[in-house]
Amino acid sequence: MKGSDKVNNKLLKIGPHILYTLFVCTFIYLVAVNPLNLYPFTNGWATSKLAGFVFYVLSITLALKSKKTLWRIVGFISAIFWLAMTGRLAFAHHLKVKGAEDTASALIQYGQTVLTAMC
Repeated sequence: MKGSDKVNNKLLKIGPHILYTLFVCTFIYLVAVNPLNLYPFTNGWATSKLAGFVFYVLSITLALKSKKTLWRIVGFISAIFWLAMTGRLAFAHHLKVKGAEDTASALIQYGQTVLTAMC
């Protein structure tokens, strides 16, 4: 990658910055407009999403800027981890907002119905 001509491509240099700016603007918009009162540092979900995004960006920076291969691998694995955890948190929030108890009861009842039908 170091000897590649793509390293000097302007779009590849500014693309991540544009994407991260879009993520931050989206987060700010969702916090400002949300009807669910999910605010960072007062609500655990919003704080966790923001922290996951920050750690994801720091991990990518570590993976791309490190001189040693070991730290690049650590940064890459860490970035994948934070991306997965932040995505998982998004689905957990969706269930929490809709009513985790109702959803869990419905899923358990559905599972029992399917098992009964199979037997």
